[in-house]
Amino acid sequence: MLRGFSFVKFAIWISLVIWFVSGWITTEPKRVSMRTPVSVQIPCEPGAALPSLTVDEKGQPLISWVDRTSDGVAVIRFSRWENQGWSAPKEVVRGDTWFVNWADFPTMSVLNDGTMAVHWLDKISSDTYAYGIKISLSGDRGESWSPAIIPHTDRSPSEHGFLSMKSLGDRFHLAWLDGRETLNGKPMTLRSRFLDRSGALSEEVLLDDSVCDCCPVDAVVGADQALTFYRDRDYMEVRDIAWIRQGVTDGDPDNAALLHGDGWVQPGCPVNGPAVAGDPQSWAAAWYTESDSMAPEGEGAVLLRGGGLESDSSAPVHRIDAGKPLGRVDLCELPNGDYLVSWLEQREGRAQVSLRYWKPGSKPGVRWVVAETSAGRKSGFPKIMPIPESSQALVAFTAFDEENRSRVETVLIDYRSR
Repeated sequence: MLRGFSFVKFAIWISLVIWFVSGWITTEPKRVSMRTPVSVQIPCEPGAALPSLTVDEKGQPLISWVDRTSDGVAVIRFSRWENQGWSAPKEVVRGDTWFVNWADFPTMSVLNDGTMAVHWLDKISSDTYAYGIKISLSGDRGESWSPAIIPHTDRSPSEHGFLSMKSLGDRFHLAWLDGRETLNGKPMTLRSRFLDRSGALSEEVLLDDSVCDCCPVDAVVGADQALTFYRDRDYMEVRDIAWIRQGVTDGDPDNAALLHGDGWVQPGCPVNGPAVAGDPQSWAAAWYTESDSMAPEGEGAVLLRGGGLESDSSAPVHRIDAGKPLGRVDLCELPNGDYLVSWLEQREGRAQVSLRYWKPGSKPGVRWVVAETSAGRKSGFPKIMPIPESSQALVAFTAFDEENRSRVETVLIDYRSR
C-alpha cells in the first residue's frame, strides 16, 4: 500500500507540473509568424524596375513602376490591388529626357477624394546632374493626367529630387532636396511646399540649408503637423538622420532635431535615407548607419526607433540587421498599430529582402527573408505596404532573370500571430 500510495502521489505531482508548465506556455507573449510568401504576378514588361507602393482613397494598395520601350523611352505605369491581384496597368506619362535613377525614382500619392499625383525627374540641361521634379495630377482614377507641375521655384541646372509626397487628405505635402545653392559651392538644401488638387502651390519654405546630397527623404503627416525625416550634414561631415516639424497651415518649420546621435562621419553621400511610418503623434523610423558607435564591426547597421511630436534623441534604438546590411530601408504601419520594416541584407554575393515585425514597447521580432535580388545598386529599394482589414502585406522589389534583365516582382506575406 505504501508503494501504491507513493505512485499515486507521484502521478498527481507530475500532473500538476504538466498543468503548470502548459499554463505558463500558453500565457507566453504571442509571436508573429510570417507564412510562406506568395508570389503575385504583376503586369509589367521585361526590363521594368523601380517599384513604389502607396494606397488609394479607400486604403487599397497601388503600385507604380518604370517600363522601358524598345527605343529607350521611359514609361510610368500603375496598377491597383483588386481581388487579391493586380489590375491591368494604366500608363501615366512617358519621356526620353528623364533622369531615371536607382535611388531617386517616381512615386504616387492619393487624396481623400481620389485625386492622384505622380512625380518623376526630367533633365534641365545636358549636364548629368541637372534635373528637376515634375508632378502630374489625375481626377479620374488615372484615365487622364494634367500638364506637368514643377514644385520648385528654382530652374537652375542643378539637382532637384528625392521628393517625399504625402497626402494630407485635401492636399499634398511636398519635401525635396534642392541643389540651387550647390552652384555657388554651398551645400544641398531641403525645401517644402503644399500642392492642392487644382495644382495650386503654396509658398516655398526652406527647411534646412545643409543636408546630405542624395539620400531619400520621407515624412509623416497629420491634421495639423508634418514631420519630415532626412539625412543631415554638418560642417564636420557628420551625416546623421534628422527630422523637422511643420505646421500644415502656414508651413513654418521648427528647429530640426537629430533622430539619434549616431555620429557617422562620412565625406560623401551614402545614398541611404530614412523611412518613417505612422503619424506625427506616434511614428516609427528606420535608417542605415556606419558610425563606429552603432556598427563597431564596420559592416554598417540598420536601426529602428519610435517617437512622437516631441524631440527625444534618447528614445530606445533597436539594431535589426543580421550583420551585413546594405540598408535601403522601408517601413509601414499595420492596421493594429504595429510596424513592418524592410531592408536589404548581403549574403554570399546576393541581397536578401529582409523583414522584421515590431510592436512598439517591445523588441523587434525575428528576421524573415521573403526574396532575394541583386546586391548591386540596380536592385533599388524594396517597398512594403499592408492590405487593409487583413493580416497581409505586399512587398515589391526589382528582380533579375538569367539574362540579367530586370523585372518588378511582388510577394504577399501573412504576418498573423500564433
